[in-house]
Amino acid sequence: MNVADERWALDHRPSLFEHASRLRTPTRDLPLPDDGCLCLDEETEPDEWGPGDTSSSLSRLIATLEAFRTDPDRSFAALHDDIRDLRAPLWVLDHLKPDNLSPLPHDLARETAIWLARHGTHHLPVGVGLHLLAGKATPQDAVLIRTLGLLPCLGPTAVNVLETIPGTAADLIWLADRASPLTRTRAIAAMCRIGDLTATGWLLRHAADGRDPMGSDAVPIAEAVSLADVLEEAAAIDNEIILTAARLLQGLCSSDGYPAQPEKYRDACRAIAAFAVHAAGAQPELDLLAALVTLAEELRSGPAALLPWPAWEPAATLTRLDHLIASPRWAPILAEAGRSIDEMTRWRAGWVARAVARPFPDPASPDEAGLDRLAIRVTVPDPVRSGPVETRLLVNNRPVIAEAFRKGTPYQPEDLLGALEATDRPHEVRLAEAYCTEGCCGALYVTIVREGDTVVWRNWRDPDGTITLPPFRFQAAQYAATLARAVRDHGWEWPARSLARELNQRLRDEPGLLSAWHCDLVRVSAWNGEQDSVRVSFWYPRRPSFQVGEDPWLQFEWIIPLDNTDLDAQVAHLADRLHRTDPKTYARVVGGSREYAERLGFPWPY
Repeated sequence: MNVADERWALDHRPSLFEHASRLRTPTRDLPLPDDGCLCLDEETEPDEWGPGDTSSSLSRLIATLEAFRTDPDRSFAALHDDIRDLRAPLWVLDHLKPDNLSPLPHDLARETAIWLARHGTHHLPVGVGLHLLAGKATPQDAVLIRTLGLLPCLGPTAVNVLETIPGTAADLIWLADRASPLTRTRAIAAMCRIGDLTATGWLLRHAADGRDPMGSDAVPIAEAVSLADVLEEAAAIDNEIILTAARLLQGLCSSDGYPAQPEKYRDACRAIAAFAVHAAGAQPELDLLAALVTLAEELRSGPAALLPWPAWEPAATLTRLDHLIASPRWAPILAEAGRSIDEMTRWRAGWVARAVARPFPDPASPDEAGLDRLAIRVTVPDPVRSGPVETRLLVNNRPVIAEAFRKGTPYQPEDLLGALEATDRPHEVRLAEAYCTEGCCGALYVTIVREGDTVVWRNWRDPDGTITLPPFRFQAAQYAATLARAVRDHGWEWPARSLARELNQRLRDEPGLLSAWHCDLVRVSAWNGEQDSVRVSFWYPRRPSFQVGEDPWLQFEWIIPLDNTDLDAQVAHLADRLHRTDPKTYARVVGGSREYAERLGFPWPY
């Protein structure tokens, strides 16, 4: 570093490294407040960015580095400012390839990287410094790298660099204990890959602390810690490990918006069975009960029921789970959770209580005449997760949607149950759609028809794949009774969901409540992860055709906070408000375009 570089570092504001170090000092070994802090100047990124801008910025960055390499009077400070002035989003650096940085000689690349990382005041040159350090960093650099990793904008890159340094398991643990959720997730994934015993011990006890890993995250953790072996081989297991196992197995078997794929963990059956044994001796906690409830449901109606279980194991494991869930030791835990000041804790307590109170349909095997038997189970995931309500169809105890189609989850009951009614006219029903859309990855269809005293499901298809399910034949009266019970069953609903159902019906029965204001209902919904409100979505001035040249339109959303009044009284109050007041005056614009909003006289919120 020359004299000019030293003067630059002294004259400029504190570096991002100093910024992160100061954030850490007051909190010592605790996580940073608010999951860390944005990088300084992150708000200077451009508002609009096109595909061509990325390649152009990369080309200019590479040219900047090449000019620096060939400049006999090269200056780190000048390089820093040149990179800063590219005004590119930080994620552009994710498109860098090792070959892009290889022209810089090793020693020069390392010296440059350390200066940019240590003295940089802008996130883009500091990010370049971290990228240059990959494969060149030494254990002595770990403190610099992990401290920068406390900043969410740099955390994932810092993890990538730490992973290339031998013996940095302790640094990855340090960062995972303090950083933002995304950086923590990346650090955990890195620890799963490095195979270090220190990392494995931490993962076994803390990988799911305060977090609820998705299935895609849970599988590598379970494999890295040999979860099934740990649970099977230990005579007794402490509570920390049991809670980690509970959260991992719940994540493995939960959809989280994407289809659950417990089969991705090859030892899932062993782990679930052994967990059910050890859970009996664990201290009662809400997370543990939530996992027990989830696993019991999934072993009966979800993808976990399709795992390659030994013939006797599912029934034995379910018996253990049911016995544990029915234990009176949970009563004080649920009572305390129901009084919690944390809304999510209260919602989870209500979810558990409803799940426990709902009996599961008796196992239904083919009857004496050889006809198939249908059971319908509406399932609600743990509110702490983002998965949707599902309408699961079990034919002869097999969850047929999960068996045939793993690219999306079953539809919600209001979107599916009515379509399952059988008449003598065949009609095709879409049971599930890929999480991305049917046009991208397909959907699951079946044709339903009544033939005399029999209802037939046939002609299974997926426009994007092959379905191997056979036709199913049901006794018509039993089929109708099963469907009617499912339609009447609202025991799975939380209060806001019940309000949404009743309000939706009121708006369907009285369309004039919205049409008087030139509005057209989209839907009324209540989200499982946001149980204190209902959302009414509607078009104005009409439902769009999505055709070129159509008249302007907007989509509005009215968010209704739940109150503690009677359900019918709430619906009546909301209907009266719609009758008296234009909903566009208290709903917000959520769809359309800036141009359409201006033409219709409304402010565009984005």
